[in-house]
Amino acid sequence: MKNNSVIKCIATIIISVFFLAFIYDLSTEDMRNPAYCFLVICIAVSIIAFYDRLPKTPVLYTMLAGAFLRFTYVLYTPVWCRQHDVIDFGAGEGHAAYMEYILTNRSLPDFDPRNVWAFFQPPLHHIISAVWMWFNIKAGIPEGRMHKNVQILPLMYMCILMIMVLLICRQLNMRRGGTIVTMLIVSFHPIYILMSGSINNDALSVLLSVVAVYMAILWYMYPTTGKIILLALSIGLAMSAKLSSALVAPAIGAMMICKFWKDSAHCSDKAKTISYLLEFAAFAVVVIPTGLWWTVRNKVLYDMPAGYIPEVGEMVGKRGLVPTILDVRTASPFLYMKSCGYAYDEYNLILATIKSSLFGEGDFGGKSAMLTVTGWILLAFAVILLLLLIIAIVRVCMGHTGVDTAVKVLLCGTVVCYVAGYLMFALKGANLSAMDYRYSAASVAVMAIFAGMWYDMLRKNEKRAAAYAVMAVSGAFAAASFVFYTAVGIILQ
Repeated sequence: MKNNSVIKCIATIIISVFFLAFIYDLSTEDMRNPAYCFLVICIAVSIIAFYDRLPKTPVLYTMLAGAFLRFTYVLYTPVWCRQHDVIDFGAGEGHAAYMEYILTNRSLPDFDPRNVWAFFQPPLHHIISAVWMWFNIKAGIPEGRMHKNVQILPLMYMCILMIMVLLICRQLNMRRGGTIVTMLIVSFHPIYILMSGSINNDALSVLLSVVAVYMAILWYMYPTTGKIILLALSIGLAMSAKLSSALVAPAIGAMMICKFWKDSAHCSDKAKTISYLLEFAAFAVVVIPTGLWWTVRNKVLYDMPAGYIPEVGEMVGKRGLVPTILDVRTASPFLYMKSCGYAYDEYNLILATIKSSLFGEGDFGGKSAMLTVTGWILLAFAVILLLLLIIAIVRVCMGHTGVDTAVKVLLCGTVVCYVAGYLMFALKGANLSAMDYRYSAASVAVMAIFAGMWYDMLRKNEKRAAAYAVMAVSGAFAAASFVFYTAVGIILQ
């Protein structure tokens, strides 16, 4: 994808954002309203009318369908529904209150952030949201509609995420089939659909983490000082959105060391070595202050520990390591919680990982028999897909793909760091929120890239049956996700 094409795609998303905010009223929160139905009809008619002039690329239509599903989810999801630590606007605490505080006071909190729920989080997303709300106010948008418009920001982030993943596929010279596999997973994975409507800081941190992976690959292939500064900025800004985004840094650091070692071994030019050292110094000068300023500020002013996280969510009963891993009893595709009427809290880590990535912490059980059935179908395909992703990572890392070893180190290391970080947090925490895989959602995009690379390997090695199986599972997973989250919008109105 050429640079001008990327600019056009992102510009189109931004224009669409302004259209949704100021022309289309999202506050109806109903898929069955005439405006939504008319929009769907207009899109369908436009595609039919201009079909001959539209590009015939499955990747494009996959991404468009994924973007439209995200938009549909945002439309029918209120700002207080299926959120994390948001509560609601006007509640005085939570992420929504954090935005309101910055909007009203034009400043960061001038008190210990631990005193108000969710204010301990780095403020980048909340600052952007406050500016966006101010812009809405100046445009004369009513308050209720302005609050709903905040969801457009994570929707935009999750749409740009698809573009960034596609750019990574292009840099890795993935073929069309492999790219389709990757984009089917990324475009329709529920973890990104849920984030599209979530107004906390998850979506921005995930987007910036994936941008960091892309910039790392770009710098590795074409190293310049400008690229490494952009790489440092993407990591630092991701940490300014959510501190756990630092999990993307170790794998990038390992790749940088591999690059330095490789070039130094084949070049005795001291000037080249000095050039790399200067680039690394520039990287540190940018990433350290942009990534750690919030932590240092609160440590100095309020003695808030680095990485402070309060206890959150429903506490689960005492559990040992064996049941945490091996107790796979379940009678629902959704998370088991006593607060939802179940007999016990589900504490199996493997099930919690898969279920939370598909349905979050929301309970759809008992709402509709159709949701339960489609939930089971989606869960079944997710389990199969997870097994394929694990195999894909192993096969790609051990096989010949034409991708440099250092890039494999970056991609595999990113998955390992995020999964390890998630497991440590989940095992340490005594609550269900700690077992929500959204904390490591960036790894899903990287694992999807591995699936696409493996598909290309299989096709290259003439293993068509296995390749078709990978494509079929990815497609079935995407279809199941589309059906489930469309059904949620139709049934739970």
